[in-house]
Amino acid sequence: MTRSQLALSLAVLAAVNAFGFMDRVMIALVAEKIKAEFLVSDFQVGLLGGTAFALVNALASVPIARLAERWKRTYVTAGFLLLASAFTALAGATVSFVQLVACRLGMAAGNAATEAPPHSIISDMVPPERRASAISVFMLGVPIASLLGSFGGGAIAESFGWRYTFAVFGVAGGVIALLCLFVLREPARRAGMASADARPARLSTGAVLRILAKSPTVRFLLLGISCISLGSFGVNTFLPAFFAREHGLDAGQAGLTFGIITGVASLIGTLAGGYGSEYLARRDPRWLVGAPALGTLVGAPVFVLGLYSPDLAIAIPVMLLGSCAFYTVMGPAIATLHGSLNSYTRATGSALFLLAMHLIGQGLGPPLIGIVSDFAANTFYGGGFLDSCAGAAAQASGSACARASALGLRFAIALFCGFFLLGSLFLFACARSTQRSPPEAVAAA
Repeated sequence: MTRSQLALSLAVLAAVNAFGFMDRVMIALVAEKIKAEFLVSDFQVGLLGGTAFALVNALASVPIARLAERWKRTYVTAGFLLLASAFTALAGATVSFVQLVACRLGMAAGNAATEAPPHSIISDMVPPERRASAISVFMLGVPIASLLGSFGGGAIAESFGWRYTFAVFGVAGGVIALLCLFVLREPARRAGMASADARPARLSTGAVLRILAKSPTVRFLLLGISCISLGSFGVNTFLPAFFAREHGLDAGQAGLTFGIITGVASLIGTLAGGYGSEYLARRDPRWLVGAPALGTLVGAPVFVLGLYSPDLAIAIPVMLLGSCAFYTVMGPAIATLHGSLNSYTRATGSALFLLAMHLIGQGLGPPLIGIVSDFAANTFYGGGFLDSCAGAAAQASGSACARASALGLRFAIALFCGFFLLGSLFLFACARSTQRSPPEAVAAA
């Protein structure tokens, strides 16, 4: 591939990743409006934004990855993205919470093709020493979605209603799927490492799982990423609601604030994590995950400081600074993972890795933080919060319900930042094991 062809391919794949990310966090943009219309709790919003999506997404990811090992990965990615787009648009026509959950499950099934197959495509586009930076460019879909999607989604919800947000993003996802189908080129599959060439090109799911399970590097990596994902999905699902409750912002303003923090932070963090870790790893391979581990360890307490700032002008830059560290991990993590596999097993390896990460992070994070928020709000309110404070009227600015709701959510978000600290410790262990047992050695065993 020429440099321009590579750039175009990465741009299209980044757009695929952007839509996949928006599918995951879209509920956060309209959570307050859905909660008010359907009279549901933070726990139910957490289930809708996290568990319901993550379970189906995780279960669908491995079969889709196996399909990508056998068929053209570009076709698999485009086809399932089109399916996800259709369900996203259909969610805008729902009239009950149950119907919205059903559409959310359809979105999750199609969305399962927006990560593992593109990971495999990218690893065949570039040599191993450039995978971390290339995957980080792919991950730029996250800040694109955060900056443009969050602002646009919140503004649409505020001006026209939350249903239009789903409709607009459904159409946009369909356009991206067509671009993927007609523009993206399928790269030739690379055999991978010399040690990998000695074994059969295509392995079963169980065989891929056994290769990954043998590596202490991969085990610590998965534990660290799962903890960071648990904190990230939990915090991001309720961060727009936090700005609405604590600082009195409407849906458009809260979406814009959320987009600024997550968008700018993920843009800086993703590039720094990919290129910075790759650069440091040339001198010592432990820095590939050691650098993100160090950043996360410092970033978590900084984020909490901004969370408790009463001045929004101070809170936004401080939270943005802390958030930068949370987005440095995925590029180096996938590059480390793919060092254990060849071209015919990387999609399956990514799917297994993402399955565990999303089941733990997205499946448990949003509902658990919702439970903590409801419990803390009930404590601050003095009991009977859920019974007395249902509906939008009870959440009027300045009311006891509104204040308890804001305090409860802030406490829950601060508590969940502890998972970032735990994740950084596992990543440090992963970095140490890299020196003793690099993934390539495990794959050759």
